[in-house]
Amino acid sequence: MNCIFGLFDVLGFTSFCENCDFQSAEKVLKIMDDFETALPEMVWLELDPDNRIPAEKKSFVTSRLHWLTFSDTVFVAMPIDDLGELRFNLLFFTILVAHINRRMFEIGLPVRGAVHVGDMIISKRCFAGRSIIDAHRLGEKIQVAGAVVSDQAEAFIKGSSAMLPNLIIECNVSMGTNTSKKVKTLCWFYLQLGRSEPFKIPADLNGFITEKFTANGKKLSEEKDRNKVNHTAKLFRDWQDANHEQYLAAKHLG
Repeated sequence: MNCIFGLFDVLGFTSFCENCDFQSAEKVLKIMDDFETALPEMVWLELDPDNRIPAEKKSFVTSRLHWLTFSDTVFVAMPIDDLGELRFNLLFFTILVAHINRRMFEIGLPVRGAVHVGDMIISKRCFAGRSIIDAHRLGEKIQVAGAVVSDQAEAFIKGSSAMLPNLIIECNVSMGTNTSKKVKTLCWFYLQLGRSEPFKIPADLNGFITEKFTANGKKLSEEKDRNKVNHTAKLFRDWQDANHEQYLAAKHLG
């Protein structure tokens, strides 16, 4: 099955398991459990605030999603074989995975991962395929809370996401000690569609990001964990700068 998919892992999940109190863990895990129903409903409210799209179409598109949430991993895929509805389905999917990244950050379980395209086998509770390994390797390289969009996925999404400026932003992202690479990142700061509002960007980014990295009992016990906070702050500032530059460019052209 040829799919576009997102594969995301929770940063600091070991620390979360070791230190989070039962009530807090139960609360955030309940949010993750509800992703399969709550997030598609949220996306539909954004795409169709006036409820003009037939219910059967919404149900069909939603039913094509394949979900698996296990331990520290969130996986969601959509087949890309329906060429007649491909553009709309890709738009729906891209907004959905952006919301996954945003929601996980908001509840204090920042993730990193990748959005990719490829053939895979999906059963009721399992998934397998070379493309999944490629996505995992791509995502685990980045030392930030964020998602890389592969060249293959970006080529699919590009036309569909034109109505959502700044959804994919190319940035220099840390790949480890003193190394960085320019990659396409999935930016969830500026999602504004239907009833959704853009993320309120705090003035103290480092403090805010540290708060999310250490929520739910998590600890930044190693230098590599503390570095992820700084690298994530840089990524977020790059998102802000890119949005500002595009705004000025559009204003100039206008």
